[in-house]
Amino acid sequence: AHLKDRHVVASVSGGKDSAALSLWLTENGVPHSRTFMNTGWESPITYEYLRGPLTKALGPITEIQAEKQMVDLVLHKGMFPSRMRRFCSEKLKVKPLIKYLSEKLDAGTECVNAVGLRAAENAFRATLGEWEWCDGFDAETWRPCLAWSEQDVIDIIKRHNVPPNPLYLK
Repeated sequence: AHLKDRHVVASVSGGKDSAALSLWLTENGVPHSRTFMNTGWESPITYEYLRGPLTKALGPITEIQAEKQMVDLVLHKGMFPSRMRRFCSEKLKVKPLIKYLSEKLDAGTECVNAVGLRAAENAFRATLGEWEWCDGFDAETWRPCLAWSEQDVIDIIKRHNVPPNPLYLK
C-alpha cells in the first residue's frame, strides 16, 4: 500500500543481498526494474555473472555509469579512494542514480529506490529505517531486507535456483 502507483527501481550489485531483494519483490508481486551502477571497476567475473545468470534469473538489468569511470577518477584525483576520501561512491553510484531517477520523474514516473541493505551487515546500517525520504534522489528509499539474516537471503536465492556470484565460491 505504501508504494501506491510509484515505480520501484531495485539496485542490483551482483551480490547476494541485491539479488535476493529482486527475487523477493518478484515473489511478492511488486513490479520493478533493476539497475546496476557500473563503476568500471568490478571483477570480470561479476560482469559475466550480472549479464548472464543473474539477468536470466531476474530479468533485464539496466547498466548505469558515470561520465568518468573509476580509473578516470583515480587518474584525475591522483589517488585511490579510502575511508577518509570516499569520492568513488558519490561520483560513480549516487550521482548517476540521481540523474536516472530524475529523468524518470521528468518523464512523469515517480520512483521508489529499493536497496538490499541488511542491518546485520554493520553498525551504521543497523541505525537505518525501512523507509526514508532522500532529498538528493527526490524519492523515497525502501530497504525491505533490513531485518533479514544472511540465511534469509540464501534461502530466497536457493528457492529460485539462482547460482551465486562465482566470487563467493572462491
